[in-house]
Amino acid sequence: MFSNDGASEERHLTVIGDMNLDDSQMAEQLYSSAGLNPVVQAGLKDYDKRLQQEDKMITKVFGPRGSDIQGYGEAVAKRVALAVYALLNRQYGGQMGDLRSYIMALEDERNRANTRYDELMGRVVGTLGEEYKDLRTDSHAFMEKLTTVLGEDAKASRIDQAALAERLADIDGLRSRVGTLTQEKERLEERIAELESRIGVLESEKTTQAAEIARLNGVRDGVDTALTGLAAEVPHKEIGDSVGDEMYTYLLKDSRVPHTVIDGVGKFIDFRKYLKLAAARGAEEATRQSEQTVRKALG
Repeated sequence: MFSNDGASEERHLTVIGDMNLDDSQMAEQLYSSAGLNPVVQAGLKDYDKRLQQEDKMITKVFGPRGSDIQGYGEAVAKRVALAVYALLNRQYGGQMGDLRSYIMALEDERNRANTRYDELMGRVVGTLGEEYKDLRTDSHAFMEKLTTVLGEDAKASRIDQAALAERLADIDGLRSRVGTLTQEKERLEERIAELESRIGVLESEKTTQAAEIARLNGVRDGVDTALTGLAAEVPHKEIGDSVGDEMYTYLLKDSRVPHTVIDGVGKFIDFRKYLKLAAARGAEEATRQSEQTVRKALG
């Protein structure tokens, strides 16, 4: 990457120096399980056209050629696979670690299949003996000799045909097992996608609920503040004076005692005053009980 002033600044997803043993093993596993070999082969397509045509069986038996261009491509692909794995592992909070055990299991099965294949090819090479050195440079001659050897009597060719058939059956069983594991992997990936989608919905709901809780807490705080100042805000004396006057008027209107008698007693007992006090205290008690009721409801 380059900044505006032209100075180069490189950013890397993973360490670009020598990989440690764990990273190297992980890169091998990712390269194998992700099927990156066809990618490397595609990149070497034009290069392979310029090379001498050879049988694919020879390439598998004798490995890459002198310049090992394929090896360079594999090394780059492994580092890219490891970098992508590290990025995904950070992005999904370590969930990729669950896939590592699955990758290792596939790697073990692949290694066992390769071991059986090597044993079979070892028997073939053992049968050829000294002719192996002469035939290794001529793929057509090698394949003709190989066909001849496999077509001879089992005893003369020193190849155990029953054991060979058994090992080939084992390889087919491993291929079936790998296919089953691949299907299980696809189902797990679908399940992970569903869970991630569900997590997104839950996180959205959580955000909405958190906003609603914050709003309700604000309302509660406002109510609590209002309750704290309720006693001071309610005009108890004014209420007492107003209600006291109304009660005194009602008393005079409803009473069967002559007004002159009430007025005479009023010279000793101020009915209006006590009615106002009673009304004011009633208002105070009503305010107090209302505050307690609301606070109890708020918890």
